[in-house]
Amino acid sequence: MELLPQSREALDEYVATVDDLEHELRVIEGWALRTVPECVAMSVTFHDDDLTFTLVESPGPGDGSTGPTTAGGADGTREPSGGENALDEGWWAEMARSRAWAGIASTVSLPVVDGGRVVLSIDLYASTAHAFHGRLDALAEALGASEAGAVTNADLGFDSRRRAEEAPGRLRDQRMIDVAVGLIAARERVTVEVARAMLGRAAQRASIGDVQAALVVHGLHQG
Repeated sequence: MELLPQSREALDEYVATVDDLEHELRVIEGWALRTVPECVAMSVTFHDDDLTFTLVESPGPGDGSTGPTTAGGADGTREPSGGENALDEGWWAEMARSRAWAGIASTVSLPVVDGGRVVLSIDLYASTAHAFHGRLDALAEALGASEAGAVTNADLGFDSRRRAEEAPGRLRDQRMIDVAVGLIAARERVTVEVARAMLGRAAQRASIGDVQAALVVHGLHQG
């Protein structure tokens, strides 16, 4: 599988430990493919940094030539008819599959827990509907994840791909905030923690986001 362009950008330009992180992603990919050869895509979310990195089979989901498949109305939804019940899980599963990303027939999300909290989420996407049946135990063990927290077929629309596409922007915003905090700390002669709190309070008073407040700090410094 290949990294999405945005994931490659985030790795190459903004992540300090590029080699270690990419190696970690490739190790996870290797274990996943050995356990479930039908995998065509994988996303790994690092919760501390709120960043998602995605790998896709090439050609395959996310290569720019395919997208969500839809059935029914313009938005891909279909009202239950006949004897169908809108609260029936089977109906919802059918609707989800009708809006699934082309090439994805099943998914599983596995949390990795450390010290009682989820630090990592691994989302795997397969080309067959039953790819993960009977394999969750081995998959969780191989990836160091929690089988008890596994969720299947919750992301047939490949939403993790969108989060991965946002990663470079998130990192740019964080860099902007970090620089602004450094400027405040130097000017006010306070610790980084105090400076970060000052930036947050200023943003709150002005009813703007931290990124916008950081831009103001940059502008004042340059002026």
